[in-house]
Amino acid sequence: MATLDHWTTLAVELTHTRALGETRGAAIQAVLSYSTQTGARRTRVHSLTLRCSQHLQDTFRHYQAQTLLTFYCKKIYCAALERPLQELREELQTEVTEALASYRKHCCSASVSAGQLVLPQYLRALPVYINSLRKSEVLLPGLRSSIHQRLQLRCQVLSMDACSTATHFYPLLLPLPLSADSSVTPHPEEALRCSGASLEPTGLYLVHAPLTLLLWVGTQVPASTLIELFNTSCFSSLPSGETKLPALENPLSISVRSLINTLNSQVPCTRKLWLVKQGDTCEEVLQRHLVEDKSPNGGASYADFLYHLHVNSVRLLQ
Repeated sequence: MATLDHWTTLAVELTHTRALGETRGAAIQAVLSYSTQTGARRTRVHSLTLRCSQHLQDTFRHYQAQTLLTFYCKKIYCAALERPLQELREELQTEVTEALASYRKHCCSASVSAGQLVLPQYLRALPVYINSLRKSEVLLPGLRSSIHQRLQLRCQVLSMDACSTATHFYPLLLPLPLSADSSVTPHPEEALRCSGASLEPTGLYLVHAPLTLLLWVGTQVPASTLIELFNTSCFSSLPSGETKLPALENPLSISVRSLINTLNSQVPCTRKLWLVKQGDTCEEVLQRHLVEDKSPNGGASYADFLYHLHVNSVRLLQ
């Protein structure tokens, strides 16, 4: 464990066989003993107290979609070396289906119709997370992905924390202004849905994930914007693939480059900026990050996956 740093995440599975009580709850304590770089011995004690309840509604009320995504990701990616990938994808879908069926049976009122989709309030993002995990390159490889690339990606994702894992499986799609009159902010609440329908030919969009940074340029972006950002007025002359924005002394260029530097400071690894032009051959790189759409390697769209979850969860209760 000598290679651990502050970016590395450890996953530990604990087993408890005795009965739990609502009054006392459950207390978990872990002790980490290690030596510093100078040889000094250190001991860190981590304590966590959890509530216990006999009511399933309380469990769903305190669920966190990002935490469940991180748990399933580490569980499935660790098992990917020993079990068939198709079996793992089906296991993911089965577990989420059973959870939704259990919520529908025990936590919903009798007035819910059979055709009505029911999702727990704090797990509304879980289906799109799980679908993105199911069709990731590790579990559903594309024709152009090698075993070495998939193994590297698996190791990188396994070391991510919950926030980075969520952003990896659902990247931030940030619209960029076409002039310096509008501010450029990296706030997640301003991000668009990761779908091709969110992209307009007249716009610029930045796709931010822990391992990837893409800049998509529409075919109808004004020539003045191209000059301020790329120092060229011709869309066809823009370079495709890895690139670096020219350091131009205008407000738009300074603002966009500052945003890119801010996003790069939030991730543990160095990323190169990929320029993706609308209609270009390298646009497939972007399509893999539009996780609500059907992926190039054949993964289902979010709408189709959600429909199957709903139908199967209702069928379980019949």
